[in-house]
Amino acid sequence: MEEDDFIYPPDLLGSIDFEKEHVATYDPQLSLPNPGPNLVVRPLRRSDYNKGYMDLLLSALYVRDQGITQKEFEDRFDRMKASGGSYIITVIEDTSTKKIVGNAVLHVELKFLQPSVKRGRLEDIAVLERYRGKQLGKLLMDVTTILCKKVGCFRVSLHCKDKFVPLYQKFGFYIDEPENIMWLDKNYLQS
Repeated sequence: MEEDDFIYPPDLLGSIDFEKEHVATYDPQLSLPNPGPNLVVRPLRRSDYNKGYMDLLLSALYVRDQGITQKEFEDRFDRMKASGGSYIITVIEDTSTKKIVGNAVLHVELKFLQPSVKRGRLEDIAVLERYRGKQLGKLLMDVTTILCKKVGCFRVSLHCKDKFVPLYQKFGFYIDEPENIMWLDKNYLQS
């Protein structure tokens, strides 16, 4: 595999000391190098469109859209990769079916506050329905929160539905009561 095929260098995952840094408990035992039978955790690849990546996002994130074409995916992948580490997209592949079954996105924003200040945002944490209950969401959260530290994020946030709050709190996330999330009206954006 050529490193150019990946959205971020695979050695970033290889530099994780999962046994020392993970937060969650796993029963049965899982880890970054051993996520389960026929499963591998790795960076997103340009060729993952053909491994059902869009199917995962559309079904697991309950998006009522058609998704994008392979050409659009590849163009977007190239632009994301060219951003210089702003998109750290980690997937789980089932090597027996050659399908992407899990996904987590760490979006890293550079800030002007200090030369090394970066803010992280976790998005699109998803596991295909038939793979749920196998602790893969926990594994993706562990890996992604460790990656937040590795790339130097000083602050990390995520938006989630109320039912997922207890899960994310296990990884050190908390609700910041005084803050409000506000969205610009979609109708305005599409007019």
